[in-house]
Amino acid sequence: MKALVDTGSSESFISEDKVKDLSIKTFPSPKKISKASTNLSSTTKGHCFVALHHRGQIYRSVKLSILQGLCADLILGHDFLSQHDGLQMSFKGSKPTFSVCGLSTAKVEPASLFNNLLPECKPIATTSRRFSLPDKQFIDAEIHKLLSEDVIEPSKFPWRAQVLVTSDDRHKKRMCVDYSQTINRFTQLDAYPLPRIDEMIEKISEYEIFMTLDLKSAYHQIPIKEEDKPYTAFEAGGNLYQFKRIPFGVTNGVACFQRIIDSMIRNENIKDTFAYLDNVTICAKNQREHDHNFAVFLKSAKDYNITFNESKSIISAKEIKLLGYLVSKGHIQPDPDRLKPLRDLNEPHNAKSQQRVIGMFAYYSSWIPKFSDNVHPLVKNNIFPLPQEVKESMASCTEFKIQHQDTSHFEIMSNLMI
Repeated sequence: MKALVDTGSSESFISEDKVKDLSIKTFPSPKKISKASTNLSSTTKGHCFVALHHRGQIYRSVKLSILQGLCADLILGHDFLSQHDGLQMSFKGSKPTFSVCGLSTAKVEPASLFNNLLPECKPIATTSRRFSLPDKQFIDAEIHKLLSEDVIEPSKFPWRAQVLVTSDDRHKKRMCVDYSQTINRFTQLDAYPLPRIDEMIEKISEYEIFMTLDLKSAYHQIPIKEEDKPYTAFEAGGNLYQFKRIPFGVTNGVACFQRIIDSMIRNENIKDTFAYLDNVTICAKNQREHDHNFAVFLKSAKDYNITFNESKSIISAKEIKLLGYLVSKGHIQPDPDRLKPLRDLNEPHNAKSQQRVIGMFAYYSSWIPKFSDNVHPLVKNNIFPLPQEVKESMASCTEFKIQHQDTSHFEIMSNLMI
């Protein structure tokens, strides 16, 4: 028999003709059924009970309402579909899976975030915080989203961190959990390394065609071990929740995520592909290689059930902006969009903001003339507001020398003879 899956139908139906063909026993129970438009309706001829077989699965005593003029032998509605965890259908398309139910769990071994806890580890419940009405409403919306995506669940354990509401330069709000006073105090660092950005950029510049994929949503797809969940508990909106997937903000979340993405690339033998956390760059010498490498990655991502943000992905590009750099075949230079905020930096007002400024300059030190000399007064400064000498030092660090770094004839690790 041909069956139509209809997620919008509250009931399941069988055509009257099929009931007669198979001589199925029926029971009188006529009732009016509203169709897609409430102005249209039809009356059932009763109902029957049947056994359905599908791919080795047997469904016994399935109740089907009998209806005349169906477009298929069977219509399987919500009453039948709700027995299952989800509905999976393949359309053979090239784009990633379209999901209407939030983030599905990646098909990977659950991450272990808290393998190396200090012996003195004990539960801590931090003091509840007050929020403004707009922030409360924002937190409630974020919690609703995380619950609907099955990223968090209610918790009954003694750990309790607090949420924070932050905003970026564009005033876009973000909710994060502050684990600095709870589990992070007792977590020893997972020493799994992140790639060296400078070395990775140099390798990428050896290629001709590039693709960048944003895996930011994948972070909340990676499951964590059952015994690790209580450590992630946090308070929000007067309730206690815990994470089922890797949360942002725990000490070893970054290392665990990088290890899993690296393992996928290695185990699936995905060629010419470089991952830095949620940023994946696929490279190729020509268009044919580009298309092949992309197809291999797509298949692997589908097998692992890992999604990427297609709207933020770049495909088949000769030049890409990546991790603060502008990269093309044989050339590397700072990303001009990243340099503008550095030129417009406000003067640091305390030691913490000063250290942040120094770190930003250090990232682009190879493009700052006489960097060591220019940054020295800023590094040694402990006076706020800044003295004139230190202000001049900071101004000198913003005088970037923008030029292409030619990598086509120079390998950073090769012996160099002058």
